[in-house]
Amino acid sequence: AGISWPIIAFAVVAIVGEIVMRHTAFGRHCAAIGSNERVARYSSIAVLKVRLATYALLGLLVGFAVVMYVPRLGSASASTGLLWELEAIAAVIIGGTLLKGGFGRVWGTVVGVLILSLIGNILNLTDFVSPYLNGAIQGAVIILAVVMQRKSASDR
Repeated sequence: AGISWPIIAFAVVAIVGEIVMRHTAFGRHCAAIGSNERVARYSSIAVLKVRLATYALLGLLVGFAVVMYVPRLGSASASTGLLWELEAIAAVIIGGTLLKGGFGRVWGTVVGVLILSLIGNILNLTDFVSPYLNGAIQGAVIILAVVMQRKSASDR
């Protein structure tokens, strides 16, 4: 259908992630730990086991992403993923996940990824800003999103 494998894999992981986070005990436990770890512990959630499972799942997904990404470049180096964690945090924050934890949606993160990709592509295509400053632009977007979250939290 003309859709590349990384896009299909991204869609499948997002759909499975949304199902797991919304319809399983594991997802509810992750949300509870993210909201308030002490209350989750009092609710007899095995916090250490859930945290270990989330880190193991993270490692598995990172390995899957590497398998999908490396063939595009033909090689990988130690600096291949430099500053990608900033992009990931920015996408999550732009997607509406609260920095204090407790609320977030996979679909919001997908929208955050799309918005950041769109901003990056527009900046690269228009030559409005040097490609080396894309990280600074993303940092400014993160700061703006955090300020908006704080303002909406103070309105409640």
